[in-house]
Amino acid sequence: MLSSLSVKPISAPNPVRGADGKLHLAYELLVVNTSHLFMTIDRVEVLDPAANVLWSADKDKLAGMTSTFGGVGDKLPPGGSAAVLIDATVAPGSEALGHVAARLTVSREISGPDGKPAPFPPTEPLPATVTFTTAPTPVGKPARLVQPPLRGTGWLAVNGCCDQLTSHRGALMAVNGSLRVPERFAIDWLKLDASGRVFTGDPAKTASYAYYGAEIHAVADGVVVNLYDEADEQVPGKIEGITTENIGGNMMVVDIGDGAFAFYAHMQRGSLRFKLGDRVKAGDVVGLLGNTGNTTAPHLHFHLMDGPSPLDANGLPFEFTRFQSRGVVLMSADNDPIERGAPAEISDDGHNGQHVNELPLNNQVIDFD
Repeated sequence: MLSSLSVKPISAPNPVRGADGKLHLAYELLVVNTSHLFMTIDRVEVLDPAANVLWSADKDKLAGMTSTFGGVGDKLPPGGSAAVLIDATVAPGSEALGHVAARLTVSREISGPDGKPAPFPPTEPLPATVTFTTAPTPVGKPARLVQPPLRGTGWLAVNGCCDQLTSHRGALMAVNGSLRVPERFAIDWLKLDASGRVFTGDPAKTASYAYYGAEIHAVADGVVVNLYDEADEQVPGKIEGITTENIGGNMMVVDIGDGAFAFYAHMQRGSLRFKLGDRVKAGDVVGLLGNTGNTTAPHLHFHLMDGPSPLDANGLPFEFTRFQSRGVVLMSADNDPIERGAPAEISDDGHNGQHVNELPLNNQVIDFD
């Protein structure tokens, strides 16, 4: 069928068990309008091998799960492209899913939002709406089981996976000609104090954040293959002097084997405990939590990836061996009380309590042993 759109996954979906007990397939579809028409994606569905629908999104939901690289609103012009963020879920025990496919319903028009016709409109009439199914996409390796990188209570998983277009989930970038999604499963870890606050006092001082300087632990055995330890502390609330070299601040990358690399970012200058080529053991302290690089407040940025470069890699899922969940903090970009120093309001999301071999999800409050 002539679909008018080229649709291809950026990388294979890797299953991970989330703290909601579901198996998540978080990945992205790169959609390119190869026609001379204006295209609108009306619906996207993810299908299992038996054509059962695992995930679906109409135009309203797609608006919050799509990064558009060219176009006006939800309309892709000729040559326009977009990335649709998928978060399909299946029941635990479905790791042997094998493959998935995407079914898209799209609308075609010969004129754009401004009413101007497309260049070289078709000489023959085409159906205004078409539905097509992509080729099967093999499901990748399951998530890597690792130890937590932090200790203690009240750790808040900010910009986490998987069903929102956050600064991590939507961080698509072209590196050396390849489209990468390095932070697909990344989490920014901030800590709530006993009153539920991230800071007390002057928010522009690192000393106001009680968890500043917390020890960061290796999540698995491995070898240090990349590091940077030349970034000074940022003033909280400001970001200055960022380059591709220091974007992660003082950071360390550890090859933990089987094609996985652990990335620890924004550490304090001079706190890194290992050098290139050193072997680390799970649980070792690798550095201290800081506020260096691309950061507006002290936190640990942590994720796994399939290469040693924090940018030139795709994110890989991970599951922590053990943690407790207290619930979730409801936040919004326009009105975030914890950024003003107010206590966080923690809501029961139905998944409070002990978790084993799972991934904390976005905005969960986590206690580590």
